[in-house]
Amino acid sequence: TQIRLVKLRTGIVLSNDGGAFAEFRKPVRFGIAGILGHGRQVISWIHIDDICRQYLFAIENKMVSGVYNSVAPHPVSNKELTLTLARKSKGNFYIPINVPNFVLKIMLGSRTVEILKSTTVSTAKMHRLGFTFLYPSIEAAITQLLQNGK
Repeated sequence: TQIRLVKLRTGIVLSNDGGAFAEFRKPVRFGIAGILGHGRQVISWIHIDDICRQYLFAIENKMVSGVYNSVAPHPVSNKELTLTLARKSKGNFYIPINVPNFVLKIMLGSRTVEILKSTTVSTAKMHRLGFTFLYPSIEAAITQLLQNGK
């Protein structure tokens, strides 16, 4: 018998249990929408509930085999994610601030390269097998996380 192998390449997971979402929220709690660099870098993200559902889908569906991208179908720019989070958290009471690259390099060192690069990948392969997202848009994901957040 042949062993079925599935690899899920995971984007930025948005969750209330730490990680990237907690870092994005820190300045927003003080009314600051901290846009990293120019803000145009693309972020391929996924809500925690959707990635858990993808793992279950992969386990239960024998048609799933090979490499898949575990990201939401609609990637967003850093600016769009940050401003959506600020708007959903603070309404119109926030100040958008671009954090220059040199400040990021001082604060984050070599990790700055990873934070400022764009990653756009497709979810078409998983979609063709019948997987549907609970949170396909950044607005839906952020709304749910804020409603059920800590």
